[in-house]
Amino acid sequence: MNKKLIFIAVSFLWIVVAVGLIISKQHIIRTGKTVLLETVPVDPRDFLRGDYIILRYKISTIDLQQIQSEESYYGQGERVYVKLEPKEKFWEARAVETKKPVSDNGVYIKARVKYCYNKKLELNYGIESYFVPEGEGKDIEKNMRGNKSSVEVEVLVDTSGNAIIKKVFAQ
Repeated sequence: MNKKLIFIAVSFLWIVVAVGLIISKQHIIRTGKTVLLETVPVDPRDFLRGDYIILRYKISTIDLQQIQSEESYYGQGERVYVKLEPKEKFWEARAVETKKPVSDNGVYIKARVKYCYNKKLELNYGIESYFVPEGEGKDIEKNMRGNKSSVEVEVLVDTSGNAIIKKVFAQ
């Protein structure tokens, strides 16, 4: 096989991968349900990467005694689905499942278990960092200091549980 043909094949493969990623994000944008999540304070700046914020949500730590759960322990790295329901202004976790129920039309968001201890579950949703325009990171950092965060995140969640950040509100 000549080098030109190999180069064309590899280039085509990279184009297919890039288009696939774009299509998957566009699918979430078109079909996703909007949920508003409350954040908790975290150090939001990294001087090596520029202005971005690290987000930690109230639903990142779940007390398994307070919600419906199939199990009392989940393994590190395990995929789970968290059922979200609106409560006043923000959406909150109501159940944790290892598989998304097919017959339930509720909003489920996919997560990976970071760790499980004392019947508390630490989760990562894949929406924990958000790049902001240069210079805005310090303003958001000021809003996130103290015990009460005034940063809210609007997230789109599709029917498969995939989530992307739609908007960040820093007040």
